[in-house]
Amino acid sequence: MTTITVMIPTYQRKDRLARVLEGLSRQTYPDFDVVVVDDGSTDGTSRYLREARFPFQVRAISQLNAGPAAARNAGVAAATGEIVLFLDDDVLPGPELVGEHLRAQAAEPRCAVMGPLGSLPRYSQPWVAWEQAMLEEQYGAMRRGEWEPTFRQFWTGNASVAREEILAAGGFDPAFRRAEDVELAARLARRGVCFRFHPAARTEHAAERTLDSWCAMHLAYGRLERRIFAHLGEGHALTTLADNWARLHPATRSLVRACLGSEIVRAAGSGAHEAMGAQGFREMVGRAATA
Repeated sequence: MTTITVMIPTYQRKDRLARVLEGLSRQTYPDFDVVVVDDGSTDGTSRYLREARFPFQVRAISQLNAGPAAARNAGVAAATGEIVLFLDDDVLPGPELVGEHLRAQAAEPRCAVMGPLGSLPRYSQPWVAWEQAMLEEQYGAMRRGEWEPTFRQFWTGNASVAREEILAAGGFDPAFRRAEDVELAARLARRGVCFRFHPAARTEHAAERTLDSWCAMHLAYGRLERRIFAHLGEGHALTTLADNWARLHPATRSLVRACLGSEIVRAAGSGAHEAMGAQGFREMVGRAATA
């Protein structure tokens, strides 16, 4: 039977990490182990991991703060399972999560499996609510078969892939402090790994971000496009960006035009546009928030 390791990087979120591990304690599929990499926390995470007891094996690794990519690489190196299921330290796993990932992996070898990241109602910052609405729209389109999932939906808040594929692709790039999951997924895609959305492998995401953090994340995704050009070729990247632009809500397109001007929008095929778009949106919203 295929084996699976759950890998969780964590930083300064002891209480949230505890909720993730409690959720894993309620899994209907019991045969898995967990690797937690503490990325230099000073909030008592290491002590908690030493003292807590769970119905599964937990291997705790502590390292100096080096970012999520380095933490995930350490977790992959320590994983014993053939499949690595990545979770963030602020998600709440549904009771069928591990079993559903294994079921999907067995059905289609050489595929990365992505499950939905739901949102808890109490996390209601407007930018988080908007992000969740966009995610649910994507999830619905993938459920209905209107969208084929790609490497761009490989978010390590809830995703699994064969360990040997991660290692063969070179692991996560530590130079990325954000968007390291999609950057790795681009290299996986180049190696022929497919991507599948599995609605039954659900988690709830306790997303809580400042506006600066939210904008920085989208700016990082914009900068990522330069790497995508290198990995998959400019033609693939331009086509993907054009498709994404076409899917945007008209109000969103108008907002970007207001930030950037129509000349830049007409040049929407470049990775630079993505970065400038996020930066322009940040500056505009930041000014409005402080006005």
